[in-house]
Amino acid sequence: MAMVLRALLAMLPLVQGGPAKLYCWSLVTPNTYEVGMLAGMASLGVGLFECNGYDIVSNVTADVLFKDFPDIANQLKDHVHTIDMDLFVNKVSGPVGTDPSSPYTNPNSPLYQGATMKHLANTPVFKEAWQKIFNLGSFQNYDFTAKLDVDAVIVPARLSGMLTNRPKVSEYFFDTLHDMYGNFLHGPIELISRLGMFAFRDARHVCFDKIDQMAYGEDFFAKQCWDMIGIKAVPTMDIRLLYDKYEWGTASQNRCDALVPDPAVFHEPQYYAVFHPYKDMASWLQCRRETGVPKMLSDAQVQSAVALATKPLTLYEQMGQVVARRRPAVVFLAGVGLVAASALLVSRKRLSARGVTQEPLVDEELE
Repeated sequence: MAMVLRALLAMLPLVQGGPAKLYCWSLVTPNTYEVGMLAGMASLGVGLFECNGYDIVSNVTADVLFKDFPDIANQLKDHVHTIDMDLFVNKVSGPVGTDPSSPYTNPNSPLYQGATMKHLANTPVFKEAWQKIFNLGSFQNYDFTAKLDVDAVIVPARLSGMLTNRPKVSEYFFDTLHDMYGNFLHGPIELISRLGMFAFRDARHVCFDKIDQMAYGEDFFAKQCWDMIGIKAVPTMDIRLLYDKYEWGTASQNRCDALVPDPAVFHEPQYYAVFHPYKDMASWLQCRRETGVPKMLSDAQVQSAVALATKPLTLYEQMGQVVARRRPAVVFLAGVGLVAASALLVSRKRLSARGVTQEPLVDEELE
């Protein structure tokens, strides 16, 4: 009886009327953990693939992106769309700021890292990714669009219920209570209404002309842009959209059932729609199961997805096998490849020596 009651409580946001329709998309960097994670999710139809509609943006086709997962590549071939961009971007230092809730920017904390934090200069990449989403036009068929990080555990059924009976207006949703720069839109999920998407599509050039694309990460840029063109921001406290362990730091809770993030603010357990970050398939699926919202996953399904998502051999390991097993002509080609890879590493080290680092396009702890 207790289990049934918990399941009903977990689904309360679902029963307030007809659920809103969600369109979800993610930007995925090849040859990173993101690919195996997405393959595991796709095999079970969870996460991004539980949304009413979904797409994936990368700089390679499905066959290349999921080269180690041919069945998944075939399954997703019509949902992977390419942009002509390098998805490795520089990390740069942001302006001075202090968030007393963050141990990394609190001078009284032993974890203090200074009053500036580095962020990925990823706005130019996401500019192209949003343009691809606009060109596809699929967002027009759904009530809300959600840009998702791969390591974000989304419960689309719960989120759809939370968004039921929202006014048909141009709006986007804050998802954090703490930010050193006052940016309460964080990147694990960026949620915007259909009318908001139309406004963004039609006025995006104003943003790209007037806002410095290299000053902050893409989520900060999105907030500045959406505010500039008059899209209404829904306060964080209106909807329990995101529980981000990065936000809560040492006080974060490693769980995905109903929780009380801060007893001074919340007086009863809260049910969230998205949890972040979960960067391996086992912990991601454990979180998804803890939400208590169907779909229910068996132990066998979880084990299968975890095995599928296991990261394949690295480029260097593959080259090493080629050198060990193939004939001299191939050994020569592999050697050329290793020299090229070494040159790339030297180039990146030189950039680092000048105060610039290059990173894959994945989320970071603090923007």
